Amino acid sequence: MNFEAFYEFLEKRKMAVQADIQALSAEGRSDEANILKAKFNVYDIGKAVFGASAKQAGDAVDTAFPAAFKKITDTWQISLDQAKAHGDDRKVLIEEAKLSAVYEISTGFAKLV
Repeated sequence: MNFEAFYEFLEKRKMAVQADIQALSAEGRSDEANILKAKFNVYDIGKAVFGASAKQAGDAVDTAFPAAFKKITDTWQISLDQAKAHGDDRKVLIEEAKLSAVYEISTGFAKLV
């Protein structure tokens, strides 16, 4: 596994989301920008989980990272389901944004393995 390629992928996605946040803020769309800030933070979480998985699992990082990342991100799906059940539209948007980053990270990782 090329660690540098994965870190570069995460950084590129993070910067793309940052650009979206800045554009929305410039347009005065602060609510939407704030929702994307939650997505922005997921890339740092992915990087941290990957780093910890690589240290602990070594060569088995290909299977350790997805499992560790899923443990963390599964709670976001539960939170989304609860927000939908309670009609909390803002929370729904935040959790959907976070889960879209999870999907991007998982898919990007799978392509690099």
